[in-house]
Amino acid sequence: MFIFKKTLFHTMRPITNFKLFGIIIVLLFIVSIQRVKCQNLPISELLVNSTIRIECHGDTVINGQQIPFTSVGSGFFFQFAIGKDTVLCIVTNFHVIKGAKTGVLRFTESINNKPNYGHIITKTITPFSSWIKHPSQDLAILPITPIINEIRGVGKLPYMVSFEESNLLNTQQLNELTAIEDVLMIGYPVGFWDSTNNLPVVRKGLTATPIYLNYEGRPHFLLDISIYPGSSGSPIVLYNQGSYGTRQGGLIVGSRLNLIGINVQSVNAPVTGEVNLNNNQHILTTTSIPINVAVVIKATELLAFKPILLHIINNQPTHK
Repeated sequence: MFIFKKTLFHTMRPITNFKLFGIIIVLLFIVSIQRVKCQNLPISELLVNSTIRIECHGDTVINGQQIPFTSVGSGFFFQFAIGKDTVLCIVTNFHVIKGAKTGVLRFTESINNKPNYGHIITKTITPFSSWIKHPSQDLAILPITPIINEIRGVGKLPYMVSFEESNLLNTQQLNELTAIEDVLMIGYPVGFWDSTNNLPVVRKGLTATPIYLNYEGRPHFLLDISIYPGSSGSPIVLYNQGSYGTRQGGLIVGSRLNLIGINVQSVNAPVTGEVNLNNNQHILTTTSIPINVAVVIKATELLAFKPILLHIINNQPTHK
């Protein structure tokens, strides 16, 4: 049985509410792709411009001594619809930014509504404390209105591609999923990136547990994918080009892209070894190695931020 669907695809539009500017992807089932005339980038290039490298600096205490640290995590742009307002945020795991005093964010400059690769706008933020924590999951968001306004104030514009709520799986789409799906993880494993063009690393994998089930009773699922520190906060996307199957055994002719999760953790296995010294002494060592399984928070958990953002907006002072 062949199922044919045709829907509209929008790539970009300006955000005027809440004094935010962003580039929006509406990613749905598509057969023919209709783009705004000023935007000729393929979906794959839009995707690699949807993330941001988060560099954190702070201090930690080790053996009673205060030691400075630098860490790197992954984040991505997401737009929340709050009433008539839109709020553009960076999404990552809370543990990525926990304890950071200073953060460094690097945006690609926008020229003629396209990325001007090689031209990077660097923003150092101190204190790096305006993140909003998820009520129950290891997630955090940073509304970036002030950052974007500062960049625009010096005559520049960042190029950003943001996911929005329509990219999340609805009930019908969830019911069409199979137990094993192809997925992409976009981020910065071990901080690795294309520093010249300000681009992330894309990894491909499979769902290791069905997305439509809650792994261990929590809003999580597992991936079979290579994963390393620095990938925390990476968006997980469901991306098929040309056609894809459904749980009911049908075949949909077209392409599909949805934001389905946020990487949060690597599953590791303990490994014990023995070191032989020259004096015939043996030292037992224990370490852990990744088994290429990632724990992913379902992207629908982002909706829990909406009442928090609404409360913040409603309690902001009115400036006349």
